[in-house]
Amino acid sequence: MGTLDSNLIFCEAQAVTATGDTASTNQYDTGNANGSGDAGETFENLWITAVCTTTATSGGSATVQAVLQNSADDATWTDVVAGKALAVAAVLAGTVMLQVQPPPGMLEYWRIAWRVGVAVLTAGNFDAWGSNTIQYNVSRNSGFTVL
Repeated sequence: MGTLDSNLIFCEAQAVTATGDTASTNQYDTGNANGSGDAGETFENLWITAVCTTTATSGGSATVQAVLQNSADDATWTDVVAGKALAVAAVLAGTVMLQVQPPPGMLEYWRIAWRVGVAVLTAGNFDAWGSNTIQYNVSRNSGFTVL
């Protein structure tokens, strides 16, 4: 992993269970309060990564998605980039849910929303952070799945 600023840690081992959006435990304030939407333009080497750290389970057919959101006022949030909505059976420890560079036009405040659909989760923890590089050494389950 490259440089990791503690201000860019959105969450660590965050338990997510409810359906709908669960906001990351922390958000990032870029300090760009001028409302011009240019916060993402200066971060050419910044990567946002969202990862499942404890395998997700559900009593139903839950789906899980990581969504990068932004806000001008830290109250009203909008989706900027969404990862693929994964069936709960595919959300294993080490699954990268979202890995993206913030696009130009990002507003002052950033967070990750964990979007759970269809049914609640009975287990599942998640990490999300911003870093100056992509992390390739995310812990993953051994073995593979034949599709």
